[in-house]
Amino acid sequence: MGKVWVKVHHSPTGETVVAACDEELLGKKIKLESGATVEVSRSFYGGVLVERSELDKYLNQATIVNLLGDQVVSYAISRGMAVEKAVMRVGGVLHVQLFL
Repeated sequence: MGKVWVKVHHSPTGETVVAACDEELLGKKIKLESGATVEVSRSFYGGVLVERSELDKYLNQATIVNLLGDQVVSYAISRGMAVEKAVMRVGGVLHVQLFL
């Protein structure tokens, strides 16, 4: 697994949202089956670029996790944080949202 972008958001309701995506996805536009596109925005995902070994420290503080990318989602499944049936594909890219 390559590096991942991780950004921590703190909501007004007290939630800690951790958004992470595969390195190569940041700034890309993902085309949906409907023809619409979704931008993998720097403002949501583009916090810090970390090695996989550093990802757990961010995920462990989250109350909500948003993961986008085949590698980062597969990592969460391998760590027991996500189950495959909760994962969806967004324009062919794995995506999962977790409420912890």
